[in-house]
Amino acid sequence: MLALPVANLLHHKLRSVLCSAAVGIGVAMMVVQLSLSHGMLDEVADRMQSVDAELIVLPENANVIFQGGAIFSDRYAQIIESTTLDGAPVARKAIPVFLDTVRLGGQQQRMFGIDPDDMASFLGGRTLQAGTLFNGGAAFKRHVEALRGDGKRYDPETVDDRLLRGACELIIDSRLARVGPYKVGDTATIYDHRFRIVGIVESGVAGRVFAPIQTMRHILNGGVPWSSMFFVKLADPARAEEAADLLAGTLHTKVELKTSYGRLLADSFQQIYLYINIASAVALIVCFLFVMLTMYTLILQRTREIGILKSLGASRRYLVGIAVAESVLICLGGTAFGIALSFAAARLIEWLMPLATVRIEAVWLLGALLVGLVGGALSALYPGYRAARLEPAVALAYE
Repeated sequence: MLALPVANLLHHKLRSVLCSAAVGIGVAMMVVQLSLSHGMLDEVADRMQSVDAELIVLPENANVIFQGGAIFSDRYAQIIESTTLDGAPVARKAIPVFLDTVRLGGQQQRMFGIDPDDMASFLGGRTLQAGTLFNGGAAFKRHVEALRGDGKRYDPETVDDRLLRGACELIIDSRLARVGPYKVGDTATIYDHRFRIVGIVESGVAGRVFAPIQTMRHILNGGVPWSSMFFVKLADPARAEEAADLLAGTLHTKVELKTSYGRLLADSFQQIYLYINIASAVALIVCFLFVMLTMYTLILQRTREIGILKSLGASRRYLVGIAVAESVLICLGGTAFGIALSFAAARLIEWLMPLATVRIEAVWLLGALLVGLVGGALSALYPGYRAARLEPAVALAYE
């Protein structure tokens, strides 16, 4: 059954290669787009799991991709830490985070403003590869707390500029340090201030860039102790879902399990996924239409041969089967080429964009194989049906 389709493909080598290449490019486009979009979001979600906490408190309608700025006053932290469940405190600690976007390493980075005392909660067992933790930031924290006294605000004009300059510190992850390239002691201009890199931590921490939250609050909102979100370390992690429901009702905010952060990212990315799926579908449809057109042209060229086969007793099923087999072979070859091209494209993307993560998963490869098989079969149905309907006498008389 396969001998004749293989012979036909070998007889038209260039045409067969071009058809397979067209299918391969479409398959590679689908695999790379899915692997890049899911890979980058999954990598962010995995890094968030490194935080030593169980819950995340977010604004009610937060888009976790674009979230930033000061949303919550410190009153929310007090409510979190005072809420009880069955008479016992729900939270061991509320960890404030101030989120903003800065440009480092040639692209936009999410910067985490955190309390210097909370840095251990973000390391997740990872260690500093170079430098130190926030020293100037810790001193600046003590300074502004003394200025604030029992109140919630302080006069920014009374802040010691020398301490502020010392508190303009950054800790970055090793991946960003390689891309920069950055080393301890390098500086970057952020918010019209010179921030100095004081530490480089092993990659895998929640953010690629950390700064003291007191420094960010002072520069961006006059020292008012507001935050973008909270991580919540629970007193009893086994009751995380109950605690999340209780805090959501008490705070009137979105409270999610830390393990649900990947779902929140996917929800925020839905429109992009829709675009990717549509673009991939259009590319594949065009590829398979090209294959169908090629098969149709080949059927026209083989009209006499088809007549000879029918006169020798070939059934309609046999003729359709030959067309389908030939198309499937073209598409399988294209799929194999597309998968190989996907791996090459992934390496190229990670070389050109070292902070990008392309995860080619088995599910995408199986999907590509299924698309190749189904697309190849469907592409040959009409040409095969036309070949099967030819009358032997008409086909033999065809010039």
